[in-house]
Amino acid sequence: MVQDLLSVNWNLFEDINQPAGHEGLLDSIMVFAANDLIFLLPLLLLVLWFAVARWSPLVSRDSQSDAARLEGHIVLALAVVGVVIALGINVLLGHLIFEPRPFISHPTLVHKLIFHAADASFPSDHSAAAFALATVLLVSARTIAQRDIARWLAAIIALLGLLAAVTIAFARVYVGVHYPGDVLGGAICGILGGLIALALRPLLAPLLTPIIRALGQIGLA
Repeated sequence: MVQDLLSVNWNLFEDINQPAGHEGLLDSIMVFAANDLIFLLPLLLLVLWFAVARWSPLVSRDSQSDAARLEGHIVLALAVVGVVIALGINVLLGHLIFEPRPFISHPTLVHKLIFHAADASFPSDHSAAAFALATVLLVSARTIAQRDIARWLAAIIALLGLLAAVTIAFARVYVGVHYPGDVLGGAICGILGGLIALALRPLLAPLLTPIIRALGQIGLA
């Protein structure tokens, strides 16, 4: 059973990684996605954060909207907590299950497009962080939309976040630094981290609320 899974993992890796180094435009896109696209996710989070700020034209001036705005900011703040939890799970799994990078195990077969240290391949930190943020973005978009604040913007940002997370995971395999199982494991850790952070909301909200209110007083929330 384990051998069958490893075989599927390798075969799928070969299918994705095989074109690497032979497709100029696609190679450039995948290198960018593998290295830099992850920075889009905190930017999306920041855009949505300011979209529900006190001074935003997308927020009406009444007590109900003020409560909705605070709720949106609390959920968005939990994204940072979700990333920390997801990466913590990754570190734990990386110590329990050490898997060499594809370019270490199969140096003559892997088309490696970017530099990477020869550390543990499983699970993918990029995928974990990306899917943790995407998970919280999706939940926050639903929460914000239910309160009728920045509805369409929240939905668009959530979809962009999910698309970015999937693209990053695929690109990490394409450029030869992860197996498909690594990015799948990272994605699961990310989703789990995001959900755990959201589940901790009742405990964290009393700590986050005064911080968010203070930021609102200086125009940052």
